[in-house]
Amino acid sequence: MAKKATNHEKEYRINRVARLLANGATRSEIKEYASREWGIGSRQTVTYLNAATEVLKADWDIDRRAFTAELLSQLASLQKEARKSNMHAVALGCINSAAKIAHIL
Repeated sequence: MAKKATNHEKEYRINRVARLLANGATRSEIKEYASREWGIGSRQTVTYLNAATEVLKADWDIDRRAFTAELLSQLASLQKEARKSNMHAVALGCINSAAKIAHIL
């Protein structure tokens, strides 16, 4: 039986599982990873998965207007970088995406 994880280890594991989920890992892949890396069983991994899901939910629990502003700001930055790199199609894609988000098109 593995020793009990410290609070720091639990926090690290939850955040690691959240990153794995955000990067597209499946639950079964995460269970394999947790078993291999941390020596824990399926039940404990499910506990981490549930906590990680709550972390991800909190990341996206954002006001719609604030989220729109963040997206438009990111698109503006990408569009500027694309222009500097002579990637005009990418710049135009950013402009079109921003217009769709702003309900202009």
